[in-house]
Amino acid sequence: MVQLPSLPRLDPRKWFTKQYWYLETPPASYATHDGWSNADVDVVPYDQRNWRAINYLFLWLADGANVGTMQQAGSIVAFGLSWKEASVAIALGNIIIAAVVTLNGAIGSRHHIPFSIASRASMGFYFSYFAVVSRMVLGLIYFGINTYIGASCMLIMLDAIWPSFRSYPNSIPESAGVTSNKLIAYAVFWILQFPLVLIHPRKMRWLFFIKSMAAIIAAFAMLGWAVKNAGGGGPIFRQKPKVEGSARSWAWVAGLNIAISGKTTLAINMPDLTRYARTPGVTYWQMLFVPIVYWVFSFIGIVIASAGQEIYGTLYWDPTSIIALWTNRAGAFFTAFAFGLATLGTNISTNSIASSNDFAFIAPKWLNIRRGAFITAMLGGWATCPWEIQASAQSLSTFLSGYIIVLGPIVSIMIVDYWVIHRTHLHVPMLYQNEGMYRYRGGLNWRALATLIIVVPINLPGLMHAINSNVYIGNLAYFYKASWLTSFFMAAGVFYALSTLFPPQSTLLDKTVESLEGEEAYPVSAFDQSQTASWAEKEPENKRDSSGSSPPHDGPSHVLRA
Repeated sequence: MVQLPSLPRLDPRKWFTKQYWYLETPPASYATHDGWSNADVDVVPYDQRNWRAINYLFLWLADGANVGTMQQAGSIVAFGLSWKEASVAIALGNIIIAAVVTLNGAIGSRHHIPFSIASRASMGFYFSYFAVVSRMVLGLIYFGINTYIGASCMLIMLDAIWPSFRSYPNSIPESAGVTSNKLIAYAVFWILQFPLVLIHPRKMRWLFFIKSMAAIIAAFAMLGWAVKNAGGGGPIFRQKPKVEGSARSWAWVAGLNIAISGKTTLAINMPDLTRYARTPGVTYWQMLFVPIVYWVFSFIGIVIASAGQEIYGTLYWDPTSIIALWTNRAGAFFTAFAFGLATLGTNISTNSIASSNDFAFIAPKWLNIRRGAFITAMLGGWATCPWEIQASAQSLSTFLSGYIIVLGPIVSIMIVDYWVIHRTHLHVPMLYQNEGMYRYRGGLNWRALATLIIVVPINLPGLMHAINSNVYIGNLAYFYKASWLTSFFMAAGVFYALSTLFPPQSTLLDKTVESLEGEEAYPVSAFDQSQTASWAEKEPENKRDSSGSSPPHDGPSHVLRA
């Protein structure tokens, strides 16, 4: 008789010990063994770099083919612009942000490090925590908001299955900003989303593929339904601009700003996704993917909203509001399901992955990406109370969207530092060393701090006026209409000037160092053929191992301690 293997014995008492939850720094880590890294913060091993160009296309399709993208054009048309002017603003805005995504994402695809580690090169070892926490907090809040948007799709699905659910008795006070049936829909969506959030990013390729296909089918099916029933595009395509002169120009600039700023949160943590790329080149296709995907689905949103106005007599920029009016329950269910799936994809790619990586970076002794995803789902899903944010005064939503005046300069600093100041040459092992070359002075790069101190306050009056219109700021209100453009490009100029006048000599290398032996991952000739000396040769006190160099590999042969 064959004896079956015995199951491991469970000992719940271990769950309450520090040793059970402690994460050992892996042997391949560049970090010292005092808790500065774990397997999810380390350089991605070669065998786990499995993302191709097509996977990044599906990522952007899953992120772009959603309700928010289709509503974006409505926000711009509301300024008084025509649909053509709104379309041009969306196209140009996405070309600009595609460049930002690609340039910042290249840090991850070339060195296979997360955003948190990459930020140390420009911000300093300890000041990088400011950038990480800033992105993480916003990610938690928007995780809840996107889950709440997904709950709108779930509510339609539940209504389609049980029509009586729409009239479910409400026992929640009106001040809470949510009804009983909407809260139930929110809980159902959160429960279905939860196990998918826990999937490791390197295994999410298939998930983005499924979600992108479902969203594309639903969007084009809804587009066909709208045009057929409206007998054309609808009244928006016959609408002329409602503003003229300088007001029209500033309205267009504000529309351009909206088109760019919505994706800055993903642009800043793009290395968290590009670090899994097989080669750096596969991520450069994003320059093409991003503008096409977002322009196409924004245009679809315009057509559906315009045709919906022709059919129902009311302008609905939110496609789920139109779906909720359908009498065809099956059509409403499957379309809402597809858009809910797309919203889930956006939530994972834009918020969950970012916050999970940030948690793993902040507490690498105790948190990896999976545990970070669990915390993100709990805090972002429930502690933020997104229904209160949605129901609150416009001031809170304005503040959240206005936080871009901080994130914009951060991503600008990272791009200028990597491509211009350091000329793409990083010493990757030193990024993991708390006493290494990227510590700068006191753990911060004062050039980055000075840039933020100079640039961020410039847009604060505009943000205050946007939150409370009673605050008079004169012509500075126009300056804020271009808040992303001003903060990003001013930060680039200020940081470049400071780094040129006061260059960080100890961090300037002649080639990229990917391992402790000093091998370069990419040809120096692509940037500076005349310089071949390594950082180890420039800094005698940081000599290479006496045994000499070894064949290229993905991890160090020993751990360099601070």
